[in-house]
Formats: sequence, C-alpha cells, structure tokens
Amino acid sequence: MDHTQTILDCAAQFLEHLGLVAQASIQYDPESDLYNINLASADPGLLIGHHGDTLSSLQLILAQHLKAQTGQWLNLSVNVNDYRERRESTLHSLAESVANQVVASGQPHTLTPLPANERRIIHLFLANHPHVTTASVGEGRSRSVVISPKE
Repeated sequence: MDHTQTILDCAAQFLEHLGLVAQASIQYDPESDLYNINLASADPGLLIGHHGDTLSSLQLILAQHLKAQTGQWLNLSVNVNDYRERRESTLHSLAESVANQVVASGQPHTLTPLPANERRIIHLFLANHPHVTTASVGEGRSRSVVISPKE
C-alpha cells in the first residue's frame, strides 16, 4: 500500500506545528521499500542540528507518528537540502585523508565522536581498503572510529 500522501500530510502538519517553513516532497523506492522525504528550507540548520541530530530526531518522531496513524512501521529517510549526501561526501573525504595519514605514519588515528549512522558510513567506505581497518570504540555519544594500519 502506498502511503505517500499520508506521509506528506503528516510531515507538513508536523512542520507547521513546529513553526518551521519547508517544502516537502517524497519519492518511494519500492525495491528497498523506502520513503525518501526531501525538505527544502531557507533555514536548514534548524532542521538539521549538530551532525544531523535534529534531523534524525525528526525522522524518528515522524516514523512513530505514522506508525500510530497507519498501524505499521514505514521505512523513512528524511533529508534537508541534500544534507545527507553532502555529509556523506564530507565523511568519505575525511576517511580517505585519515587513511592516507595512517598508511604514511603506520599509527592508528581516532576520529572525533560521531553518531552511529556516520560511523557506519566510514566503516563501509574503508571496508575494502587494502591498508587500513576500522573499529568503533567508546560508549554512547563518545563512540568514535579508530582507523588502524592492517597488519
């Protein structure tokens, strides 16, 4: 069942209640059963937050509200002004740069703490790297990625 209109209506109501101005559009990918919600905003920082924390929270709250309305969990991805793509590109550049440093120095390097979804991006990006490995260390919000030389 296609929930596109329900999701758009819910997102518009939610943004209106928060007093935020953004245009919502949606694309459904039947192969992955994922609803990609794109928000266009003149002030994206309010919707994105630090490292996308606000955006992730918005996605979770929207998913929970839709669960209450439809009776089922819907796979959602909320994005603002292509933030997720830009952030992924930034994380790829960071991972590549640090991997090069680790290869040159032979010493492991610990990145600053990152949210789980961003750590995952780095792990996947470097998964097939011939000279480095990655591991997550720490707990909670202090969890970070360590990039180490392969032995």
